[in-house]
Parts: sequence; structure tokens; C-alpha cells
Amino acid sequence: MFLNRPRSLLWQLGLVLVSIQILLVLGFGWYLNSRITTFFNQQRLSELQGIAPWVAGALESAGGDTSGLQALLNRADLWADGLTVTVIDESGQVLADSDESPDVIVNQSGQPEVDKAFRLGSGDATRFNDTLQRDLFYYAVRRGPVGERQVVRVALPMTQLQQRLADLSGAIVIVLVVYLGVTMVLLFLASRWLSRRVFELSAGATRFAAGDLAHRVPVYPGQEFALLSEALNEMAEQLSEKMSQLRVQGSELNSILQSMSNGVIAIDLESKILSMSRVACGMFDLKGRDVRGRLLQEFIRDPALNRFVESSIADGERRFEEIKLEALDSRCMEVTSEPLHDAEDQIVGVVLVLNEVTLLRQLESIRTDFAANVSHELRTPIMAIQGYAELLQEDLEEPTRSKYLEVVIRNTTRLSAIIEDLLALARLEEPDSDERLFRETVAAREILEGVRRDCQDEALRREITLELHSPPDLRNFVNRQLIAQAITNLVINAIRYSESGTTVQMHAGEVEDGFIDLSVVDTGSGIEPEHLHRLFERFYRVDKGRSRDMGGTGLGLSIVKHIAQVHGGHVEVHSEVGVGSTFTIRLPIHQEEHFRDFAGSISGHGGLPPGE
Repeated sequence: MFLNRPRSLLWQLGLVLVSIQILLVLGFGWYLNSRITTFFNQQRLSELQGIAPWVAGALESAGGDTSGLQALLNRADLWADGLTVTVIDESGQVLADSDESPDVIVNQSGQPEVDKAFRLGSGDATRFNDTLQRDLFYYAVRRGPVGERQVVRVALPMTQLQQRLADLSGAIVIVLVVYLGVTMVLLFLASRWLSRRVFELSAGATRFAAGDLAHRVPVYPGQEFALLSEALNEMAEQLSEKMSQLRVQGSELNSILQSMSNGVIAIDLESKILSMSRVACGMFDLKGRDVRGRLLQEFIRDPALNRFVESSIADGERRFEEIKLEALDSRCMEVTSEPLHDAEDQIVGVVLVLNEVTLLRQLESIRTDFAANVSHELRTPIMAIQGYAELLQEDLEEPTRSKYLEVVIRNTTRLSAIIEDLLALARLEEPDSDERLFRETVAAREILEGVRRDCQDEALRREITLELHSPPDLRNFVNRQLIAQAITNLVINAIRYSESGTTVQMHAGEVEDGFIDLSVVDTGSGIEPEHLHRLFERFYRVDKGRSRDMGGTGLGLSIVKHIAQVHGGHVEVHSEVGVGSTFTIRLPIHQEEHFRDFAGSISGHGGLPPGE
């Protein structure tokens, strides 16, 4: 991983500049060395050009005598130190030499300086001397008449020149190395300075990227750095303003989203959750969990919803469907999907809006059942009234007519009771019925005694004994007439479903947590467990035939339930088949308060008729 990291500006810039400096130093050193070498060679050539004519003149005294030439060349006092003098004839034969015997010196024909001297009058060359085993600088001049021409060649060794060149080259190398070193140090310092500034600007940009838009980078000297620093600071300021605007807009959108009563879920094309509103999290018990970026199916395992989501993503169009979600205990949801577009109007996901309609569907079902039950319950007395009224139109004997009139009156009374019960329920179900209810402080025993008096005739006809058990000082702040009506409904039911010779008991007592219980206990046939949870529904009957024969409307227990609820309480039932049933109204104990009179409007007929 380290090898893949990009090299720093110091490394890249320094490497390039140092490489250029090394190339320049090497080129300059080579050029300087060649120029110095050429200069010294020219100096040595000029020196030999001055010596050669003098040597040729000195050798004139020997004439053409070879032995005389050799003797003259052997005189060391005539020649400069290190100077070699050689006389060569046109055939290349060495006639005399100041350092070696002519007999041991090879023929010099073909040597460049010798050939040039015979052809042009003079010539020079630098080469290695095999005899002396060292480098020599040669200069040769031609002398003598045609046919007897000779070349006088003088030579000086290159040792001194090479030493001087070596000393000078060493000095040059030292100077160039020092120059290169100083240049590299300066480049290093300059690159280090530049790198530090670049790193500081980079660190500032990194802080901007991390969200620290309040930070500002320093403005460094130099036009380029100043422009870059100012541009970064201006960018940070603009980004800060944009981010503030986005935060405000995001906060507004989130507030709108979270305040919606519907559940909202945004997902991408892979069914991964982008956002989920507070209501949606509450629906699926996901509050406090991080769901963003996770698959919707991880949290909501519902086949119907998943199929809807897949179809919505595939279609890319608005869809609507009502679904019963198994993941929410078959709660009914209206699910709407809308395509989610990006800035380029490309579909990038789907927005799901979930609106729970479980209660609405239950109410619709109740309304449908209610209409059906009311139609059924009203049809029977109406048909009876109609039929017997038609019979009354005929000329009948008095006993038969009286019998028919009795039937008409009985069904009219029943029809009136049903209508009154329906009206009572409607008033009890009004939203502010508990606020408009008139209350008074009354003893529980007083209410129960009133109920016993009202129901005594019905009990005597069926040979049922009514018993009352209540402490005399137990009081509550309630609507006397409604509570009496609720207890009356329960007592009449108990009488009708109990065997002759049995007892129906009424109990009142205070229980824990500030409640009192008003109970009616019978020893009748009891109620099977599968019917208990539906007893308080409108028109629900355990034994429909027997209930109608006894004159019940099917609304009595529903009225009891709503009377308890309008007082802030509830009703309970405990029953065992063959043993009997206990119906209990549990009411909170209230302090004396005054409400607008509601009792007269809700039970204007002086107590609702007893029902089932």
C-alpha cells in the first residue's frame, strides 16, 4: 500500500531539478575540461612550433653526416629537459634520436606528423610512444633540398600537461560538486517551503470537506498562493451559506415529514431504505433503530407489501392498493407508491405512503351490520303491525279484534323501544357526551333500591327473589338516571334468564385505586365462552329466538357499556355455563363537579326500556 501512495511535491520537484542540475554540471564539466585540454594543447603546440625551427637550425652545422647528427643530439646541454629530437629521412628511417639509438627505433613512415611534414612542411600529433611507453606531443618540420629532404621532429611528454589538467579538473569537479550541493540544499529548502504551504492548504481543504466551514486558510505571499488561499476561503464561505440553507430546508422538510399522520418510507431501486418517517417507524416498532441503507425486507417481512414494492419499482408509475399487513396483525393499510426522481428527472427509487384504515373498515363493517340488523329487527314488528292492521279492516268478531289489537300494540311498543334505544346509543356516542353529562352525588344503595322497586313486578311474575348488598355510606358523583338504567337493564336480563325460585343479587362496593363496582349476579344457565367477547355489540344475541320472545331489543347491553364509558368506567362479565353470570359496572369515584344538563336529552322517556 505504501508503494501506491503518490510522491510528494518535494520529491517530484526536487528529483526533476536535481536531475537537471546533475546533467548541467556534467555537461558543463565536460565542456570546460575539453576547452582547457584544447587550450593546453594549443600552448604546447605553440611551444614546440617555436622550438622546432631552432632545433633545425642547430642541426645545420652537422650537415648530412649521420654520426654528426647523432653526436649533436646526444648533447644534453643543448636541449630542454624532457625534449626529444628525432631526424627522419624521406623513407621513414630514423637518422638520429636524442633519447634512443636509431637502430632500435622502428621506421616512422606512416606516422601522421611525419607524413604531414613531408607533404605540407609541418605536422603535429599526440599519441602513445611504444618505445618510451608514454604519451608524447609531436611536432615535425621539413628541411633540406628536394631529394635529400629530412624531417626534424621534436616531442614533449604529456605527463606534466596531464598532471596540470588533472589538478585543474579536480578543482573544477570540487567547484561543481559544491555548486551542485548548494543548489540541492536550496532546492530542498524551497521545495520544503512550497510543500509545507501546499500541505497547509490541503489540510484546510480537508477540514472544509469534513464540514469545518468556519476554518480559514492563511493567505501566503506570492500571487499564486494568495489567489489559491483566497479562492479556498471564498469557497468555504459560500459552502457555509449553502449548507445553512440546506439545513434549514432539510429541517423544514423533515418537520413536515415527521408531522404527517401517515407513514412515509423512501426506498431506492434495490429496496434499500433511504428514509422512514416517525409514524412509519412507530407502525413497525422500529423507533431508535438505524434502518437507513438496509433492505426493507429485513425489517418488514410482509409478502403482500413486498410484492407491492416490487411491482412499484418495476412499473415506475404511481400505484395504489389496500393491503392487510400480516406484519401488523392484519391491520388494513392504504398504500400509495410514487416514483422518486433525482435532479436529472431519473427514477432512483419509490416513496411509499401508508395510511391505516383499519378503524374505518371496522366502522364500515359495523355500519353495514348495524343497517342489516336494524332492518331485520324493525321488519318483524312492522310486518306484524301491517298484517294485523289489514285484518282489522275486515269485519271481525270482538274477541278476535281485541286479540289483533293486542298484537299491534305489543309490536308498536317493541318498535318504539328499539327506536328509543337507538336514539339513546346515538346520544351516548357523541364525542362530548361525557362533558355535557349532568351529575350529582348519590348513594349507591339508593340507586340499587330504586332499581329493585322498578323490577319487583317482573321478578314476582317469574318467582325471582331480588337481594341487595351495599354499604350505606358508599357514594359517587354520577348521573343517577343513567346508572339506574344500566343496572335495570342488567337486572331485567338476569331475571329473564334465571329459573323460577332462584335469586338475583345486586352488589355495590369500593375497590382499590379509587373505583366502585356495581354488580348483578344471577344463577341462570350461564353464557358459553365464545359469546362473551361479543355480548356488548348491538343486536348481538346468544339465543335469538328466546330473546325476541322475551321482548328484548338486542341493544340493552350495548347501552350498559356506553353508560359505563360515558362515566369513565367499563363493564365486565364473568359467566360459567350451568352456574350463572356476573355483570359488573366499574366506575371511577369522582368529586362533585357540575356539567350542563345532559340527562334529559339522553333519556327523555324516563329511563330506557330494559333490553337483553
